[in-house]
Amino acid sequence: MQNSSDDLAGALNEAGVEARWLGADSVEIGGTTFVVDRMKVVRESDGALLAHVYDTSARPPTIIVADRISEAARAQLSRAGVAWLDRRGHLWLRMAGVFVNADVRPSTGPPARRVMEIFTGTGLDVALGLLRFPLESYGVNQLAREIGRSPGRVSEILTELRHQGLAGADNLPITPELFWAVADEWKPRWTPMPAPPAPEPPERYRLTSTLGALALEVPLVAGVAGTWPRLYVADDVDLATVVGAYGSASGSTGSEVAICPSRYGFSWKSSAHRDGYPVANQLVVALDLAQDRARGHEVLEGWDPKEFTRVW
Repeated sequence: MQNSSDDLAGALNEAGVEARWLGADSVEIGGTTFVVDRMKVVRESDGALLAHVYDTSARPPTIIVADRISEAARAQLSRAGVAWLDRRGHLWLRMAGVFVNADVRPSTGPPARRVMEIFTGTGLDVALGLLRFPLESYGVNQLAREIGRSPGRVSEILTELRHQGLAGADNLPITPELFWAVADEWKPRWTPMPAPPAPEPPERYRLTSTLGALALEVPLVAGVAGTWPRLYVADDVDLATVVGAYGSASGSTGSEVAICPSRYGFSWKSSAHRDGYPVANQLVVALDLAQDRARGHEVLEGWDPKEFTRVW
């Protein structure tokens, strides 16, 4: 880990907060002395424990500095009034006369180019493979065979997932952190069409989003009125074929189609069908629901899926 005093000093300065350092582990802000507590990763479970400790004991004001603080842990620390710096680029601090909740310059250091692409292509396949079997410890070769990727690249990605605190030494996924990290990078590019394509051949498609969720018995409050099918296809060839046959929308949208961000996520399907379309697996549907930061999170909170171990 880099020097957290330098990182924190830079973040405070960027946020316009005057600070006087009393040592490597202590800084004075607005007359209040803060202890600087360095950590590698703060997961949801870590955040809950830290928040409880600082909320119920006579600990001095503290600023936690970590390479990665999960979204859930950020919220828990903030509610307990514990200041924090996520070195990926965010500072939170609240005290008398001072409130900072700001993006700052990342200080984790630039990752290698291939690591920067951890949640694209093979990286997404690895993550989905781990999340599909969250209680099974996979070796590199076994996981590579499962997802159809090269062992060398799978090994690189597993190493980086462990470094980021998203997988354990046994290659078990850290949940729900890995799920939400994938959800942040799950970015299908939807192409609107004026009408749903005929489900022929059915294996060309995977139904997802609201209609897919209803087929998987997700407890949605909203009905299906006005909801059009969102369909994944496997690759550029299938996308061009579908759009070429059914055209792109020129007015109201009757359907949307996209290449599934994960090749493995497409090949692994659920046992459900709706309107002639095979339904995407529970994890892919959950990732699509998670894109709605308000309603989607609430829906996932109430969904305990069948034939799948909940990882969110």
